[in-house]
Formats: sequence, C-alpha cells, structure tokens
Amino acid sequence: MDDDGRDDPTTADAVDAEGASPDDEISDADRRRMQLLAAVPVGFALAAYAGQIFFAALIARAPLLLLSLNATDPILLGVAHQAPLWAFMAIGVIRLFITDPFLYRLGYDYGPNAKAYLAAELGPRNRIIRAMDWLERWFPRVGWLLLFAIPGYPMCLLSGITRMRQLPFVVVNLAGTVTRLALVWWVADLFSGPLGTVIDFVNRYSIPFTVVMFVLVVVQTARNQHRAANAERARIRREHEAAEQRRIDAGPQDC
Repeated sequence: MDDDGRDDPTTADAVDAEGASPDDEISDADRRRMQLLAAVPVGFALAAYAGQIFFAALIARAPLLLLSLNATDPILLGVAHQAPLWAFMAIGVIRLFITDPFLYRLGYDYGPNAKAYLAAELGPRNRIIRAMDWLERWFPRVGWLLLFAIPGYPMCLLSGITRMRQLPFVVVNLAGTVTRLALVWWVADLFSGPLGTVIDFVNRYSIPFTVVMFVLVVVQTARNQHRAANAERARIRREHEAAEQRRIDAGPQDC
C-alpha cells in the first residue's frame, strides 16, 4: 500500500545493468554515509508496513496514529473521514515530507551512485528503481512539475541527483504535498457515505483483516529480501570480476 524519473545523459546511462556501475566506485566511508542518510526513509518504510498490518485495528480507534505510520492514498482516504482537517493536514504534511530531505541529500551528494546503491540494496526491479527509470527521462524537461505532482521517494532522489536548488525543492515539494492532502480530503468528503460503510465493515472484522494483512506483508517482505539478496550477490560477483580483470590487465609483476 506504500507510495510514494529524463533523455539527455541520464543516470540510466551511468548504470549499466550488465556490467560495472557507479556503485563499484563507492568507498566504504561513502557507503556508511549512504546508509545513514537512507536510515530515516528506510525506517519510515518499515513503519508503513506496521501501519499496513494494523490498518483495520487503528482506522476507527486511532486514525492519526495510523496516519503517522502510513500515509499512502488508501489510508489517507480512510483517515480523512475520521479526523479533523487541521490534524489531518498537519500530521499528513509532516509524515509525507519528513523523509524527503534525506533522499534529496543522498542524491545531491552521490549523484548516479545513489541510484546504483539503492538498486543494489532494494533490487533492480524494485518499484522505486523502476519508477526512477521511467521518470528520469522526463525530469530535465518538467522536473519541477513532476516533483509537484508526485513528491515521493523517486522524485526526491532525482531532484538531488540533478542538483535542483534546495529552496525550490522544498517549496515545490511542500506545495505538492499540501495539494495532494487537500485533494484527498475533498474526495473523502465527497464519498463520505461509502467510505463510512467500508470503515465500519473493516472495524467490525478487524481481527481477520489484521491477520490477512500480516500474511501479505510477510510474503511481500520475503520477496523483497530475496530480490535484495540476489542483487547483493550480483554486486559482489561484479566486484570480484572487476578485481580479477584489473589483476589480469596489470600483467605479471617483475620480481
């Protein structure tokens, strides 16, 4: 349920799926700093899993807690029906924006290497990586518009990679986030009757829903870990092959 980009020389050109990539050049110190920058987005991604699991238990009893855990569109619609406007907007903006500066800085400091690092960590077919592959071809032309329309993980990372200035990034990102929340509130108000019926049904059968969501999250997590493990093995294999090729190219050393 979780949410959350170019045809000049792009980051896709810099990351060769079959051969060496910019990730091969990342030092251990850079890798540690990348892990620190990625810790907040990854932590909130894990929190989103918790929100997904306990959606049925929290949607009627603690909607704002649910929103603080997971701010995907289906949950936003449900919470908008249950919470006052000021709380929905305040917590929604904080929850949606809090990870974005870290992703922006990750892309800004490490450029294409940031995408290669995430591809190695998440797997090359991860939803975020695939979204970046599609979005990056359009980013040089309408990057600010894309950031306004979909200010999620891929767009924030691409904003950093392309060295968008910090102030426009913050302003456009926040404007897009507020607009998204206002639109969700309007839709929730428009369909308040059907939403109320759905929420009452989910609340009535919260325990079965929670069990089902737990199973779905476990399966999804296992698949992601399998993909990440395959990507890590492929990265290690590339590094070994590159080291062996450098040794061969160096030729025999004189004694």
